[in-house]
Amino acid sequence: MKKGDRKIERLIREIRKAKGISQMELAERIGVSYQQVQKYEKGVSALSVGRLQQIAEALEVPLSLFFPAEREVIAEAIPCYGVLTEEEQLLLASFRSIRDKRIKEAVLSFLHALSGKKEVCTDKDR
Repeated sequence: MKKGDRKIERLIREIRKAKGISQMELAERIGVSYQQVQKYEKGVSALSVGRLQQIAEALEVPLSLFFPAEREVIAEAIPCYGVLTEEEQLLLASFRSIRDKRIKEAVLSFLHALSGKKEVCTDKDR
């Protein structure tokens, strides 16, 4: 298994856990056993692009999140923060998957309160 593949498996597990989805639930969403999900996350079973697409859809994240070259292009589009770390990309992908505008606003308020930061970089700042 290639080094880049390990990052994909680790990212699948991180996103799944961040969204509060069990291996069993992910398995049901993509039509495999939970043992197969374990194998994907540990790198024991190879992932096809088709299966990775199913996983991305089940986790409600873009397929491009799993490919470093794509993530770098996305990160470069945000000059006021520079290149995003994997953790920041995961946070952004999770935030973008929230559909309810009120929940998004609550999450932003919570993060602003935690950080103590009053101003954020917006599209207007670019």
